[in-house]
Amino acid sequence: MTATTPIDLEKGLTPDTEVEIDSRPTSIGLKDDDIPVKMSPLEKFQYYNHKLESMIGIEARGIERVPDDERHDTRLWGNLTIWLSANCVLPTFGTGILGPLTFGMGLGDSMLTIFFFVIFASTLPALCSTFGPKLGLRQMTSARYAWGYWGAKFVAVLNCIACVGWSIANTIVGAQTLCAVGEWTFSAAVGTVIIGMGTLALGLCGYKVIHHFEQVAWIPTAATFFVVIGVAAKHLVNTPMPVGQAEAASVLSFGGVVFGFCIGWVSLASDYNVYMPSRAPAWKVFMWTYIGVAVPCVLVMWLGAAIAAATAAGEFAPVGSAIANWWSMYQQHEVGGMLHAVMVPPMGGGGKFFMVLLVLSVVANNIVNVYSMGMSISVITHYLALIPRIVWPCVITAIYIPVAIVGADHFGETLHSFLSVLGYWLAIFVTVLLEEHFIFRQADWGRYDPALTWNNRKLLPIGFGALGAFCFGVVGAAMGMAQSFYVSPIGKLVGGSANPHGGDIGFELASGFTAVTYPFFRWLEIKYTGR
Repeated sequence: MTATTPIDLEKGLTPDTEVEIDSRPTSIGLKDDDIPVKMSPLEKFQYYNHKLESMIGIEARGIERVPDDERHDTRLWGNLTIWLSANCVLPTFGTGILGPLTFGMGLGDSMLTIFFFVIFASTLPALCSTFGPKLGLRQMTSARYAWGYWGAKFVAVLNCIACVGWSIANTIVGAQTLCAVGEWTFSAAVGTVIIGMGTLALGLCGYKVIHHFEQVAWIPTAATFFVVIGVAAKHLVNTPMPVGQAEAASVLSFGGVVFGFCIGWVSLASDYNVYMPSRAPAWKVFMWTYIGVAVPCVLVMWLGAAIAAATAAGEFAPVGSAIANWWSMYQQHEVGGMLHAVMVPPMGGGGKFFMVLLVLSVVANNIVNVYSMGMSISVITHYLALIPRIVWPCVITAIYIPVAIVGADHFGETLHSFLSVLGYWLAIFVTVLLEEHFIFRQADWGRYDPALTWNNRKLLPIGFGALGAFCFGVVGAAMGMAQSFYVSPIGKLVGGSANPHGGDIGFELASGFTAVTYPFFRWLEIKYTGR
């Protein structure tokens, strides 16, 4: 192989191989008796890094396609447990409380909003998860078939930012709760570091270890939520449902937050089933993923909304009553204080034990972001892809820990703004991905040919169609958003005079504008570039 011949990542390389830097040298396939005598320094680095990772027993593979003969994970139900553990967590509960406590909604309308938005939004990561076994590619890599070789780099950057944002929001609520366990005798920084280090230890290990952990991580968390129900049930109240235009605006805004939480997985859904065989029925992959996202999101968010509705009612309850204490503690310490008021007075040390389990659940959510960010970084440029995968979990941890410490007292505001904005761009991303799959490739996996095309920029789309549609999608989001930092004219109109915060329809307009314009731009791209 000459220096200008692209590397065949399906076959691997040997130490006497000279490679083209653009094709990302990899050490997969090296034999122990190979002697790296003709490698460049960069290639030798890759060789010895693979040796080290193999000795430690962690996943060495980066974004390269997983060949069919290396797919030994036949447990399709693993799609259920990975997402069940990632969603049966404290941040899901924290999302549910926003309906009554941020948007002023009642219990009934909060629960209905959660149900319908979750049921719809969960179909999107479930559809994206089917790409993993069929193509053997991580989500940001398979995005090249819709967003193009260059466009995928752009969305990979956005996904890295989203992974950091997720980790920050999750860690804030976990740190608040851990501080509550310690009766606020230590700062949120301590809790943040503990959660960050626990996440890092698992995120370093890779696909197999993450799957083993997520198989069981949901069990203690689910048990804890049942305990929360048992302790809080006698204090719950059915607050009345508001009506009118202001209520409609609150439903849309809270629905956008719920949508952003569920759709947050579309940019990494297939990262966790690429080792499953390509013959796996797509409907089974879809089904397991859908259940793993939808069921815990509905139930845990419902619990959060119920606790929050009672907490909001506590503002007007007699002093000394349980829910009055919930309200007081929430005002002082947000989610951590509220959980302390719910769990500790009736259970004492037992309540603190279950709160610790909820803190640990944050790790189950964060490791998904930490692992996938490393994959997204490798898509951005081949130079970054040369850096060992185990470096990137350390990088993201070093980024989100200090930011989470700074924002430790602003969970509600942080989560509201982050999830809404996340929903905007991911609505655009997944609309492009699915329209390409169903319209231009006619849901035919044979039209992808990933073994030959996944890393060949001359055969992949350039990305003009997707980027053009993205611009229109951003315009749609800007026209419909209603955030603390900006309320659009349409958002004000939806909210009406009774709701100065407006009504957020940003993700609806973003996906709508994208859906209308992408087929046209993609048709032009195919016509003038042939791919």
